[in-house]
Amino acid sequence: MKEYDKCEDLGYTFINELLEFANQRKSREEIFHFVNIGFEYTFGATAIMFICKKYNLEEEIEISRGISHEYVKKFNENPPLSTLKEIKSVKNGLYVDFTKEQEKYSKYNHLFEHDNVTEFYAYELKTAYTDSYFVIMYSVPGFKSCGNNKTEVWGAIFSVLAYILNSNKCVQIMRDCSQIDYVSGLNNFKYFHEKLFQEMQKIANEKGILSIALISLNQLNKLNSIFGHSAGDKNIGLIANIIKKNIRIFDIAARYGNKFIILFPGMDKNLAKDILKTIFSEVEENFKNENQDILSLNAGVATFPTDGNNERTVLDLAEGHRIDARRQSKWSIV
Repeated sequence: MKEYDKCEDLGYTFINELLEFANQRKSREEIFHFVNIGFEYTFGATAIMFICKKYNLEEEIEISRGISHEYVKKFNENPPLSTLKEIKSVKNGLYVDFTKEQEKYSKYNHLFEHDNVTEFYAYELKTAYTDSYFVIMYSVPGFKSCGNNKTEVWGAIFSVLAYILNSNKCVQIMRDCSQIDYVSGLNNFKYFHEKLFQEMQKIANEKGILSIALISLNQLNKLNSIFGHSAGDKNIGLIANIIKKNIRIFDIAARYGNKFIILFPGMDKNLAKDILKTIFSEVEENFKNENQDILSLNAGVATFPTDGNNERTVLDLAEGHRIDARRQSKWSIV
């Protein structure tokens, strides 16, 4: 970054470069690292840390520069909650020049890994989501001289950073919503097709295998007509949670209408059926505990490329097996 005499010029340049960097679709961690490095070289920060407060969890340092891993571990084990509360109460950030207010050093020195800190600054990044952030930075020799309004400039920089975090979070939420079925919390069918195509392409190049399980939730319309759609949604959510509990982290489960579909990369038909048996057993047990005897499940399983060499053929075969299973009896898998 270029050196300027006025703090406003430094801040203006910093903000422009930060926005340009963030517009390159950088991750949150990369953006934090950019800010950390920028404050070290532009303003002379000896140490800077971003403290994340996730919903219902304790505060912890997420990204830092100029401090050791041992200090981070110690900080996270006993976060300075009273100081963070004080930071929240200060509108434009908390700044202390210890050369002028030496008596305050003992109040904040628990935040410093270094000795003889000269200046200290902290700011809360106000975000609109469940995660919130605090930035704490200090300098041993003192921040680079750039005028008396440096805290206003830093506040502007961190306000822009908060805007970037909000914007990125918005994009992520929209992306997530575009692939999630809101009733079950599973993926939607469009996203499932995209992942299935990707996995089939991978198998074509690497000679692998995958299995697809198609599950039907039988008599859902009957349950809805008797007890209402809220009862149907409740049971869809129950089944979805049991599915997520029993599949691997990289398996893909989706829901559409009264059907669930699971993609098992690298798994043959027999192993897929074993997982379905476990899922069915848990669902049936829950239904019995709720005295619910209307709904039941059936499933059909097909394997690529063993049962077909394209998506349509394998899906049609899984659907055919599902129909055969339903003709046999409740809870059967073919």
